[in-house]
Amino acid sequence: MSKIDGKQLKKILFKNVAAVLIAAAVLVVVWIVAHAAVGNDLLLPDFFDCMRQVGVLLKDGGFWLAFWHTLSRVLIAFVFSFALALIFALIAYMVPWFCRILSPAVSMLRSLPTLAVLLIVLVWAGAAKAPIVVAFMTLFPSLYAGILAALSQVDGELLEMSRVYKVSMKKRVLQLYIPSAAPYVLREAGAALAFALKLIVSAEVLANTWKSLGGLMQEAKLFYEMPTLFALVVLTFVVGLALEILGAITAFFVERRVK
Repeated sequence: MSKIDGKQLKKILFKNVAAVLIAAAVLVVVWIVAHAAVGNDLLLPDFFDCMRQVGVLLKDGGFWLAFWHTLSRVLIAFVFSFALALIFALIAYMVPWFCRILSPAVSMLRSLPTLAVLLIVLVWAGAAKAPIVVAFMTLFPSLYAGILAALSQVDGELLEMSRVYKVSMKKRVLQLYIPSAAPYVLREAGAALAFALKLIVSAEVLANTWKSLGGLMQEAKLFYEMPTLFALVVLTFVVGLALEILGAITAFFVERRVK
């Protein structure tokens, strides 16, 4: 990587970190003011009590076990969704009739009510697997649409040259389509990974999945342990933000390499 690339990366990181810190500071101030106005810890606990509870959770082995179970579900749902979306989008891009056939199915998946689907899948797959299935059904359509849109932005002149020189389909896919679409796809993937965490945790809460972040939230809610509940929400938010930033940084490096 050149020095210019390094400077650009530092500038991007500084802007993103500064924006996150400013937003976080504003939220903290709003939280403290709202707590003082409400005056009820059962409705809105004290910010500093929640931060102390964050420290308690980070020292608790049970929390890390639940975190790992949730993260593993996120990774499974994301990998399957991304892999199938990439394969189907490449085929749809190269074979127009396949795209026309697949479009109604993708639209149907996008329109399905998440809560209703979760209740059905709970009966079929159980509380441990249902969040993965629901996350896949939500992530796949958005990833497929995003990857297909990225492929449609591939340089037309390069496409024409590949046809004129009769470049094999394998080389087109590996050396033209995927590298050209990679930066956009990786940015979308980072956001999708953070969204997958949100989906999985929400589904775990509704399914009351044992040994998971969602399960811990449900347990804290049942026993009115509000500082613990808010602490779990804060930790989940931080992890989701870290995943999205990681995707953005990866996309930056790939984009510089492609250019």
